[in-house]
Amino acid sequence: MEKVTVEKLRAAVHTARDAAERLNLNGCDVSELDEIIEPIHRELDSNQPNVRTLATYLNSLARSLRADPAGRSACLGLDAAMREAGVPTDWEH
Repeated sequence: MEKVTVEKLRAAVHTARDAAERLNLNGCDVSELDEIIEPIHRELDSNQPNVRTLATYLNSLARSLRADPAGRSACLGLDAAMREAGVPTDWEH
C-alpha cells in the first residue's frame, strides 16, 4: 500500500473520530470507537497493512457513524479513502 494512500486512510479515520465526538455520543460509545480505531492504526503502522483486517475495522467504524447526518459525511470520507486504497467496503449493507 502506498504511503500517500495510508495517509489518506489515517486522515479519514481522524475525521471519523472527530465526528464521533461532535455527535455527542456518550463516553462509552466513543471509547468503543477507540477500540475499533486502535487496530486500524496498528495495521496502518505495519510495513504491509492487511487489507482484510483494515476492511473489517474500517467498515465497522463507518457503520457506527452512518446513521447521523454529521457521521454520514465522515462515512463518505472513509469510503473514498478505502476505495482508493483497494479496501472492500460493505458498511452500507
